[in-house]
Amino acid sequence: MVEASKFWFEQACSSAPCNVLIHPWTPKCSDATTTMLLSCIKGSYKFYAMVYLIQILMRGKKLGKKEMKEQFKLYLKSGIFGLSVGSSFVTLNCIFRKLFFSQFNYYTTVLLPCTVSGVAVYLEPPHRRVLVVNLFVNLVFEYWQRTLEMKGWLKRSVSRETLIFMFGSAILFYLMRLERENNKRTPLFWFFTPPRVSKEVGEPVPGVEGRSAACPHRGPCMNYVFRGAAQLFGVGCLMTALRTIIPRLLTPTKALKSLKLSHLKLGLFFGGYIGIYRLVICLLCRANGRDSALYALPAGFLAGAAFRASPSTPISLAPVTSSLQILFSWLYQKGKIPENWPLIEILYCLCQGLLFHARVMHEDVCPKYIVNLMHTVTSNK
Repeated sequence: MVEASKFWFEQACSSAPCNVLIHPWTPKCSDATTTMLLSCIKGSYKFYAMVYLIQILMRGKKLGKKEMKEQFKLYLKSGIFGLSVGSSFVTLNCIFRKLFFSQFNYYTTVLLPCTVSGVAVYLEPPHRRVLVVNLFVNLVFEYWQRTLEMKGWLKRSVSRETLIFMFGSAILFYLMRLERENNKRTPLFWFFTPPRVSKEVGEPVPGVEGRSAACPHRGPCMNYVFRGAAQLFGVGCLMTALRTIIPRLLTPTKALKSLKLSHLKLGLFFGGYIGIYRLVICLLCRANGRDSALYALPAGFLAGAAFRASPSTPISLAPVTSSLQILFSWLYQKGKIPENWPLIEILYCLCQGLLFHARVMHEDVCPKYIVNLMHTVTSNK
């Protein structure tokens, strides 16, 4: 799709009726709103079913009945959030066209309506709003990066993204280990939560057999390393398999044939990432006879090398946005940012408006996640 410039859009589209640009399946705005709502009910709950399943898998432990009920309630709320944003796309675009003298404008089409519809994020509980904002800020960074690359101002490569991920992982794991001592922990959606810094002190231990008194885990070190690596390897492979098979459920034979050895890459990344991190932490604890949050810096940096197994631009930027999230959370807790300021909600609204605008006007550089999100939630409408 060719990028829609401001000049071209306002010359070619400003006088077009609603059904030409917004709802080509029906000439009536009211009918379009109803159709979109029905499409979004189906699409939104389909999308969030996958999201919650992945989150449960990432936790790596079974849920009790109470937790299952809580997750189901959150799933229902998230579905309402998704269908509210999706179904209001048609309604708000039509309303803003009427308000602006029955004309479409480059900024009042998609950008302004989708920024306003972001208010629906209040349907999510506060801790989930933080997770959603983290994701969307990460996607905005990816959009800017792709834009700079398209203009020739930035060259992207797997090696550079790996290096960014390695540095980002080092900082993030260090902040997460400091965060473990905080009573009000920042909600993060990350591969795993590192253990608290062990307070025990012991003699330096050579080799890798057994366990050092200073290690922040129970049982032998190698069991701890391999157990974490195997668990996350399985999660990565299962996530890839689900993403591959679910769209082909109606044709089971084709679904199974679609599985390839290349689908193990995400599992290798997850497993290698956690395995290397745990191994380096244990080696440092054993060598020094004590634990320290600073050990997360070399451990996170070296673990980031596993990114080469399954490179991805959004993932390469994720540690940076998660680190910023922790730092802003600390500013809130210290009173540097007033708690009554709805900065999280405002930031989400701005990010959503910008990303949905990019989806329509600049599809070539729009993050694939947003393209797939809008297709899924609106049932391809």
